[in-house]
Amino acid sequence: MVAFFLKCFLLISLLLFGVLLGMEQASKNMNTMQGSDETGAFQLTKASEGVEAEILGTSITNEDIEEKQKILENANEFNVLGDLGTKISGVISSMIQTLLTFILTLVTEVLSLFK
Repeated sequence: MVAFFLKCFLLISLLLFGVLLGMEQASKNMNTMQGSDETGAFQLTKASEGVEAEILGTSITNEDIEEKQKILENANEFNVLGDLGTKISGVISSMIQTLLTFILTLVTEVLSLFK
């Protein structure tokens, strides 16, 4: 019986060591994928024309953000499905509100009969 527990303890210890070793290797590889070992995924630096950000080794400036914002604004101009969803939700909301008002009025009338 002691030999069985000793074998189980050794196997569990070996598996735990393997898991911890794997987690350490994964952490090291994630740091190298992010660009360098001493910096994280995001790095901010102050430049002469403003703040410059670097995400996973890709430099992003204010001009890049402004261009992407203009693209998003242009894309939102022709959002037919969004407008349709807004109209449908308005209709459904008004129908539910009307239905609840009717049911509450009906319940009030029925309760007033029992006074």
